[in-house]
Amino acid sequence: MTTPLNPYISWFDADFDVEKSSHYRMTIQFSLDGFSYALLYLQSNALVGLENFQSEALTDSVEAFHALERALAAKGLDGKGPDAVTCLIDNRCNTLVPADLFDEHEATGYLDFAFQASGDQIILNETLGTERCVNVFAMSKSLYQMIKAKWEKARIRHTSSVFLDSVVQYAPEGRAAFVNVKSRNFDLAIVNEGRLDFFNNFRFNTKDDFAYFLIFALEQNHFSYSEHPVCFSGLILPESNIIELCKRYIKYLLFVEDRAEVPVSEALAEVPFQYYFIHYQALR
Repeated sequence: MTTPLNPYISWFDADFDVEKSSHYRMTIQFSLDGFSYALLYLQSNALVGLENFQSEALTDSVEAFHALERALAAKGLDGKGPDAVTCLIDNRCNTLVPADLFDEHEATGYLDFAFQASGDQIILNETLGTERCVNVFAMSKSLYQMIKAKWEKARIRHTSSVFLDSVVQYAPEGRAAFVNVKSRNFDLAIVNEGRLDFFNNFRFNTKDDFAYFLIFALEQNHFSYSEHPVCFSGLILPESNIIELCKRYIKYLLFVEDRAEVPVSEALAEVPFQYYFIHYQALR
């Protein structure tokens, strides 16, 4: 049975024209909690479209891909669509390996320390642009094949790679922590003087889980959240229960800011920047 989905966010510029689809770049973020996509108009280099779908009913990545196809079809993007497509795999099955120690033939072994890659998964890797380390990750082989069948030249990345490359460049002098919030998990990175000190992903069910894992990880890394900033991105608002709870402990709690490196159309002016921070960075 087809899983019905309605967009959590749906904003498009008034001048969006599906007939000009080859003039757009698109990023797509896949997870079993939902998916999202964003469009960049090449002539103006502006972000002109964004849709985000949240669901707890998607059973596998194949179903998520078909749901994406229905969403694109509803916007007239089910044909040839944009020529430049980047697909972001948003799962927890990834690990970082120092570049000097990385051996592509041992990629599966690196993941096996923490995860057990199944036979229907493919192992990929990418070198982080700002760190001398390699992000090794697994994704559904079926999803990989469907992406390549639809967009032969699609670039496939892991969401955490975009997040880490971005925060290392974004970080101020000294120490800072960055939190990227998703539906039921969050990424945490600690940066010190422009270098990555720590990265991990944490699953949570309640606001108390969230605060506990965040504060515990910061303390384990001797991070003083009364002296250094903790910066949030993702599906989180300043007035959320999670933020209200975290403010009891964190003195300098911030949200990522738009540095205007990619213009955003008026249609997205009301959308909080942190919601599309990852897409924004992937399109730069």
